[in-house]
Amino acid sequence: MGSYVYVFNLYSEPVTTLTVGGAPAGSIAGYATGAGAPPYTPARLAVSRARYPTGSAAFVLGDNLVQIPWDSFRGLTTVTIPSPGSAPVGLDDPLMLLLAVNQATLLSTRGFVLANFPVSLGMGAASPAADSRAVEPA
Repeated sequence: MGSYVYVFNLYSEPVTTLTVGGAPAGSIAGYATGAGAPPYTPARLAVSRARYPTGSAAFVLGDNLVQIPWDSFRGLTTVTIPSPGSAPVGLDDPLMLLLAVNQATLLSTRGFVLANFPVSLGMGAASPAADSRAVEPA
């Protein structure tokens, strides 16, 4: 049994090593350019939720610092996973996180938008020790 946050990269460049809470979660290809899949189809990465962690990175209830290192720049955001009492999702429900250059959107798999989070942009590689409040201007 497990529950995941499916993270989708909506940008053309790959995410080299997504980090959640300072732990590496994995890489995500850029969106499809038409070779096999329809153009602009986003690639995804499954990151476990804390109740059933399957790797070093896991989304927990509450705030999660997420670092998104694309090839040209990095994005930083804090994604808040809601508790079951505050949103129409359970502890075991899979979630979707759509990563765009300027915003991240958290949804239930039933298409309910749970929240939007601004993405701050900076130059250079993301660092697990970086703080989302200390981002160099793009």
